[in-house]
Amino acid sequence: MRSINYPDRYWRVGGGQVRLEGAGGSEFREDATFVVVKGLADSSCFTFVTSDGMSLRHRDFVLRPERNDGSALFKQDATFCAAPSSHSSGAIMLESVNYPGRFLRHRNFALRLDAYGYGSNHREDFSFHLVDGLA
Repeated sequence: MRSINYPDRYWRVGGGQVRLEGAGGSEFREDATFVVVKGLADSSCFTFVTSDGMSLRHRDFVLRPERNDGSALFKQDATFCAAPSSHSSGAIMLESVNYPGRFLRHRNFALRLDAYGYGSNHREDFSFHLVDGLA
């Protein structure tokens, strides 16, 4: 996933969370490449899976990789529904299935859930392009 307002930065797992970072070597590419599967809580939505089999979920409103514990809460926390972004052609916003109205966004380059536009005049922070894997 690539940021629309920082087009040289991609989602990357590191330090127990997901952040926007500039592309780097092979380790970066592995940590920044995800398999997109049908949402665990809603098959019309998405879940993102890391190369080592963890799912990206929000906990305490922060996006982080964790092992699926099979709970209904985990499935909801790891499911995001795409909505078209008005900020860039082909870009999407990802809404939490269990917190309607809250979308993934980057703040200080960390990915988290926020109400659309919350605390920011930079609503493009909520928009991303799905790009081919970097690995």
